[in-house]
Amino acid sequence: MSLINIASTTAFTAILSLSTLALYISYALPIIFLLIKRFRGQPIPFGPFRLGRFGLPINIFAVVYAIYVIIFLPFPPQLPVTSSNMNYAGPVMGIVLVFALLDWGVRGRKQFRGPTVKVMEE
Repeated sequence: MSLINIASTTAFTAILSLSTLALYISYALPIIFLLIKRFRGQPIPFGPFRLGRFGLPINIFAVVYAIYVIIFLPFPPQLPVTSSNMNYAGPVMGIVLVFALLDWGVRGRKQFRGPTVKVMEE
């Protein structure tokens, strides 16, 4: 992976930024949905670990920080921006999201079956 930096710094920066951007988006979405559920007053089935009264402030901080990173991560590393130093992570992520949403709209929503739950009788 580090040999990409020898050939093209732009490609190396785009790969690192794209993977980090996808990671933060995948972290932010469940926390956002948890906060929406919590603000609506819906019950949340917690696991064995809870943050107690610190959970809400930590989740809000996590969402704010993730949105900050998601906004500023695709920025180019230096100015003036040229084709050789542009960070292509933002446009590539946008194209991937558009294709994923189109695929879900055309065929995914018809074929998706949620997880199955096995109920064990005692």
